[in-house]
Amino acid sequence: MEIKRNQVYEADCMEVLRSLPDAGIDLVIADPPYFRMKGGFDFVFRTESEYLGWCMEWVSECYRVLKPTGAFYCWGSCQLLDKLSVFILGQFGWIKRNLIVWNYATGRPGKSAYRHESEFLWFYSNPLHEIRHDSIRIPYHAGGEKDKRKNPKGKTCGDVWECSRVKPNYREATGHPTQKPEKLSERIVLASSSPGDLVLIPFAGSGTEIISCMKNRRDFIAAETNPVYIREMILPRMEKVKNERGNLIAGNI
Repeated sequence: MEIKRNQVYEADCMEVLRSLPDAGIDLVIADPPYFRMKGGFDFVFRTESEYLGWCMEWVSECYRVLKPTGAFYCWGSCQLLDKLSVFILGQFGWIKRNLIVWNYATGRPGKSAYRHESEFLWFYSNPLHEIRHDSIRIPYHAGGEKDKRKNPKGKTCGDVWECSRVKPNYREATGHPTQKPEKLSERIVLASSSPGDLVLIPFAGSGTEIISCMKNRRDFIAAETNPVYIREMILPRMEKVKNERGNLIAGNI
């Protein structure tokens, strides 16, 4: 299978991964199916061991294709977060950098559990990776910016990311059951890659990570098995970015 940059492949991610050379990817952003949480794709695995075995297959390939300076981000739920880290991600030569908490501050209470209002993002990297902190600085709380000892560009980003979920009335909403906000993927892209770098997106879903790459001049390779997602979500979003970019260039002539 011949793989080109800036393409979305209607294929299993393993088919795409096995076609990539060693150590050629700068950043991996993985939003795989969770285990029995939400969306039909979450319920194709009968047991935890089956799910974790599948994760070992595609993570192994991600490790192979990642550069020595590369970073690996992987979304997960609280249900298997610990096992994913210990049994899968911890088996490779990566350094565990952060467990990032996405706090969306909404959710439904359960009878025997606290309300779920967060999801989690594992950040691992190869030893030579460095965060581009200045690209993702955030504003100080009101009054804090007046302290002359503080960076005028803002404070460095922490490991709790405040961002609402994508609601049906939002402009970026696609109807995908587990769509992540562009704000989150853009932060990852800006923090762990540079313009012209190559980003691997093994589970393209609604295409959010692709859009963040396009808007920030990163190249990408993406895989998605669902043709409806590609046809009705990803490609229209890509076309919209291309048109907006073309209009911006035309306006500056």
